[in-house]
Amino acid sequence: MQINKRVPFIFTYCLVFACLLSSCYKKEIQVGSDLAESHTRIITVDTIGVLLSSYVKDSFVTANKGLALIGNYHDTYTGKTNASTFFQIGLPTLSEDAATLLPKTAVYDSIVLYMRGNGYYYGDTTQPFDISVYELNQQPTPEENHIDAYNTSDVPVKTVPLVTGSKILRPSSKDSIVLRLPQALGQDFYTKIQTKANQFTSANLFLEYFKGLAIKPTNTNSGAVYGFNMTDSSIIVRLHYHLTLPVKQDKVIQFALTRTNYQFNRIITDRTGTTLQKSSPEQREFFATATNPFAITQTGTGVYLKALFPTLREVLKINDVVRLMDARLILKPVRGSYNYYGNKLPNPLFLQTTDASNEATGTILDTTGQGVQQRAPVIDDVYGVNTNYSFNITSYINALLNTPGTAENGLFIMEAEMGAAKQINRAVIGSRQNEFYQTKLILNLLTIE
Repeated sequence: MQINKRVPFIFTYCLVFACLLSSCYKKEIQVGSDLAESHTRIITVDTIGVLLSSYVKDSFVTANKGLALIGNYHDTYTGKTNASTFFQIGLPTLSEDAATLLPKTAVYDSIVLYMRGNGYYYGDTTQPFDISVYELNQQPTPEENHIDAYNTSDVPVKTVPLVTGSKILRPSSKDSIVLRLPQALGQDFYTKIQTKANQFTSANLFLEYFKGLAIKPTNTNSGAVYGFNMTDSSIIVRLHYHLTLPVKQDKVIQFALTRTNYQFNRIITDRTGTTLQKSSPEQREFFATATNPFAITQTGTGVYLKALFPTLREVLKINDVVRLMDARLILKPVRGSYNYYGNKLPNPLFLQTTDASNEATGTILDTTGQGVQQRAPVIDDVYGVNTNYSFNITSYINALLNTPGTAENGLFIMEAEMGAAKQINRAVIGSRQNEFYQTKLILNLLTIE
């Protein structure tokens, strides 16, 4: 029996034709009584290019967040991040007169810095958490006549650290670390409380005497950045002593955080060797390319994913377009850039509008119009290729279609508003140049013939 040699060719041709239709297809929906005269079509278009970039702010507010971020994290995509925190402790609240609280028979024991994690981390927690604690050499002061401090702010510290420590933290269990401060410092605190020295009679005099603390990574080794709450005694200085009469009783005096609006985190990232390394001092925006087909969001280090739709209005050239029915932005994280542990995806992300100024101009709301539209990542545990964030941006895209000259209008995709981030989670999102993880804008358009 002879086989027709045209059959494989015909089959191949049909297969290619079907693939071409997959990105733009039409589904007929019949309406009305006279089908010959009136019918509509829903056209699904997913070929509008989404232009992705990473926009990087060198400076952003980190003061008064109620949170300390401490540690080192090295990342192939965003660089080497070093996080330190600066804060002040206040006078202890003494429920008794000093003579009663600290009689001559009482004995000073030690002074310690107690730190309990809040469970947040980003990076490799199998590495030791190596930190050094410094006494501030001057008090934090307002910058530019206001109290905001930035990720680049700094306060001079004394040359020699009060103490250094190292421990492998178990952040999921809110592990703690206790560092014993110099014995002489604690003894001086104890004596001044006992003798009612001037330094312990008012908050201002105490802060002149002991200006505050800075906790910094001891080295530059790659590990993890950890979070510590600053509003619930998770970081606190404790002075331990004991009474001897009539029996031994262990006692503690606590020095809690004060002037919380002056507490800030110094977060510095060295972007050498990454796609975010500047080619000029003024560069802020880094576009995805064929060589690097991705863009990044990491709000906690000042990196904001930006999406533009420069060819969007080309859809108006499609004959008989009547209405935009639906518009969805599908973001595809690059496989291998995230995991469930050290490199968690931001959860959730939300959208803010922007323009050529690269300032946030508004927030994309949910379909009810009452709340901010937030999206958690949908994880493809089997293949990894379908992990995505999906946003309904119908109203926003409809506005762009009906407003000429909006080619430079776009969206920031972020975990927190600029200056409000409390974490450094990041996502690497595939661009239109990415073969396997391509971000897409999918439109459903209504036409009438």
